Amino acid sequence: FMILELMSEHEFYQRITNIVDDRIHGSTMIAINLLNFLSETLIYLDLSQARRLLEKVLDLVKKRPSIILPANLVYTLNKIIDLSSYKYVKHDIQAMTKLLLISYSHKITRAVENAVDHLRGYRRISTLSFSSQVLNTLKKMLDVEVSIIVGWPLLDGVKAFRELTSQGVKTRIYPDSSIYEAVSSSEVVVLGCDAVLLDGSAVNRSSSKVAALISYEKSIPVYVICDSMKLDFQSIWRPETWSYEFEGIYMSFQVFEKVDSGLISRYISELGPDSPKDFVQKALREIEDYPYRLVF
Repeated sequence: FMILELMSEHEFYQRITNIVDDRIHGSTMIAINLLNFLSETLIYLDLSQARRLLEKVLDLVKKRPSIILPANLVYTLNKIIDLSSYKYVKHDIQAMTKLLLISYSHKITRAVENAVDHLRGYRRISTLSFSSQVLNTLKKMLDVEVSIIVGWPLLDGVKAFRELTSQGVKTRIYPDSSIYEAVSSSEVVVLGCDAVLLDGSAVNRSSSKVAALISYEKSIPVYVICDSMKLDFQSIWRPETWSYEFEGIYMSFQVFEKVDSGLISRYISELGPDSPKDFVQKALREIEDYPYRLVF
């Protein structure tokens, strides 16, 4: 069937694949882009059609199991449809998708607000990669000095450096080989997150575990900014390997890595600051309750 007048079902699924396979943005922005796309395209479908289509969407997003958020949000949207059908709540699929988009955006905003509150008092902060939640937190903090590594070959640290300096945040960038200097000169390490595993480990950009190990050695706290929807409650996370060519030399590397829960001081989410164990338990309850709150 035609989802839009000018978009076939095949074209729709291809757009979904392109959004989820984004190698530029972090998982939060990928998820927001996915929800935006769904809210703009799921217009002429009844709930049974939407449910069938979203099952295929869920299969597609699970084909990139290194990032959890898109799969969790599509799962939530399916639950909303099921609850609406069961309780005969009169919502159309576009309204449901927009509701989820707005609600999830509020979760992100609340997580950043909590991070700003919890990190108040720290002056020298170390981070890495391009995490929208981390960058939004740092841009709201006053009189901080941020250190970040380049992040070769992706150069996402360079992108973050430019973003922060353009907003007036005092930032120093280091080569990757100087990560020890960058981290050990800070008072706190702040990381983003692409997934939280059920054992409390965080999944983030490669170099995150090295930064956390240095922090552990130097007794520097490590805070991970995330939201409850990044919990891998379905246990689908898998590593992801990227290939890169530089001056005729080919290499491959895992772009995400696990940071053990014992190296994490606190998760900071829309639920507040929590130990890894407490965050997992609270996030599990939140994921279970979330669809009901949105419908009723």
